[in-house]
Amino acid sequence: MTAPTAERTEIAYDHQDATQAAVRRAADDVQQAWREVAPDQLTAAYPSEILPVFISAVTAGQIYVAALAEPFVDKAVSGTDESAVASVLPVSFGGVTAGGMSLDWLGTALRVWLLQNLLAGMSTTDAHQAGLRRALTYVSTEINDAGRSAVQVAETAHPGVAGHERVVRLPACDRCIVLAGKFYRYSTGFLRHPRCDCTMVPVTRADWRAGRPENDPTALFHAMSEAEQNRRFGTANAEVIRMGGDISQVVNARSGMATVKAFGRNLQITTTGTTTRAFYGGYEIRPDGSLRPRTDAELRKEPGRRYRTTKAPRLTPGEIFRLGDEFGWDRDELVRQLRRYAYLTR
Repeated sequence: MTAPTAERTEIAYDHQDATQAAVRRAADDVQQAWREVAPDQLTAAYPSEILPVFISAVTAGQIYVAALAEPFVDKAVSGTDESAVASVLPVSFGGVTAGGMSLDWLGTALRVWLLQNLLAGMSTTDAHQAGLRRALTYVSTEINDAGRSAVQVAETAHPGVAGHERVVRLPACDRCIVLAGKFYRYSTGFLRHPRCDCTMVPVTRADWRAGRPENDPTALFHAMSEAEQNRRFGTANAEVIRMGGDISQVVNARSGMATVKAFGRNLQITTTGTTTRAFYGGYEIRPDGSLRPRTDAELRKEPGRRYRTTKAPRLTPGEIFRLGDEFGWDRDELVRQLRRYAYLTR
């Protein structure tokens, strides 16, 4: 037997804490070097005063977090009868970006970015501040990516590991929250954004079959205060989720947002979930909640898209609430409209 689920979560949190401590150490080094250079001397001093510190700090952080991977994986699946068939080589994860470029290239690209902004008219003070923010984003992103890559390598070398579960720790963005608790094969790439600090915990085949029903996006959502829910998801979207809406549908709807002219007014719609493989795209949802498959006449094939999409525009949750406020819809009507556009189900 492997460690209980709560214990595995704590193991993941400990690993995450150790990784973030390495990020902070590197960030402190880069920030100190940056602030010792005056704004009007930044581009001239950058190659000798900042770039070496950036490369050294990030490389050290990458190697450190990569060295954490193997003991982390071993501890997470310590109850299995199997052991790793090979060892992680931490030094191989240092000095290179997740995209395979050298840190020297990344640091030099930052200087080019600074020069371009100064030539475009940005003040030296603003460039100094903006450059530091970008540098710290690079520090966080590249060290976290190195750590996650090393964990996946360690998982691959351990025959007892079937994959990993995404661990999301608050505070987190909405797009990370909707992925909380999802299981991925050990060979599947880790979805992340710049400065993403989400991590994973290795799972065995038995863990994979059992699942983690208590670790899901809705549980994380309800662990947040209402003010934080509104801030992370938007007030209208958060209200839909509080009413029982599918958190994944609500969040993903934002990725395909557009404004169109329909019914004599501008409406905010989403293209997400409108293909025939999706619930809304495949069915008309009637007022009583029953479903009617969409006919060929109601669908269209757009160039470059594999599946047909519905011609019926899909309103975003925010647009539904805006219309509800305009027309004075009560709660029952709001629920009906949210069901109609597949944000709520019976």
